[in-house]
Amino acid sequence: MADLRDPEHWETAIARAAGRMFLLAALVDEPGHGYGIAGRIREMCDGCCDPSDAMIYPGLHDLEAAGLIACQRETNGARVRNVCMLTGKGHEALHTAAHAWARHLPAIERVIAMAGVRGSEEGAACCAAESEMAGAREGGPRWAR
Repeated sequence: MADLRDPEHWETAIARAAGRMFLLAALVDEPGHGYGIAGRIREMCDGCCDPSDAMIYPGLHDLEAAGLIACQRETNGARVRNVCMLTGKGHEALHTAAHAWARHLPAIERVIAMAGVRGSEEGAACCAAESEMAGAREGGPRWAR
């Protein structure tokens, strides 16, 4: 059994749980390729999620196989990249994921408070990014419209 006292265990579990949602969210505004998508996720999460190639590429493969994204090969000189875009099913999946997380976040916040953990600057930055994604902006997130 994993050592549940190890912070790395929890960081990995949270990243795995939210990873697919972050991938979908990174493609809401425009198509992207692996490296660019990783940068969008870092920016969207204000640095609290730093996706590795091991998260990005298998995740994109799974999302494409599920029909949630569509990818095309683009050639720019000698460089060949797969550029991915969100499909209609992908927009629906992101909306569903956001609702599921929104349903669980209040309980998670209560447990955090029960454990006596107070927010840090890093935590506050992550929460700000999540709030923006969840529709704190006027009109809600673009994918929910």
